[in-house]
Amino acid sequence: MPTAKQQVFLDLLEPVYPRLSRFALSLARSVEEAEDLTSATVLEALERFDTVHEHAKFAGFLFTIASRLHKRKTYRERFRRSFDNERAEAIKLGEPLPDHAAEIRIVMDAIGLLPEKVKETLLLFEVADLSLNEIRIIQGGSISGVKSRLKRGRESVQRALGIVETNVASKKNTMQDGSVERSIKIPKLKDYAL
Repeated sequence: MPTAKQQVFLDLLEPVYPRLSRFALSLARSVEEAEDLTSATVLEALERFDTVHEHAKFAGFLFTIASRLHKRKTYRERFRRSFDNERAEAIKLGEPLPDHAAEIRIVMDAIGLLPEKVKETLLLFEVADLSLNEIRIIQGGSISGVKSRLKRGRESVQRALGIVETNVASKKNTMQDGSVERSIKIPKLKDYAL
């Protein structure tokens, strides 16, 4: 037997319940979701019934709860997706294009010729984007040691790739026609998608 408070709640709910059900059905994607939303709304309304001071505003109270519950559920489920095995298997791996794969292989072979600690320094700095201090902590030693390994590694890779650096400030090669040879721009290792 319901208490007096529960009976008042039921008396107020009875005329509004069909409209609440239709409202929930208009918000939800299925009949089951609408029933769940209606049930959750009624439960929360019963738990918070003490906060209703004017019984004339009970319908608005119910619809506000239903709307907020639906918004909360939609917000929580926006990142939730069902797993589709066929779709997952249809996704192609992000393999590089053949011309990029050849460039990557050439650069990786040049890096492979480096001494282990120099190679590690170069990869940590250029590929993993670690700072010089972070590399120093990983490898030990000093910052100047990390800088010198990085410089030696870059120069060795550039020599292996046939890239020759010209320093415009110290060397200006004058051509036979009097024009000045421009320096070769050395690409960073980041330009190659390793």
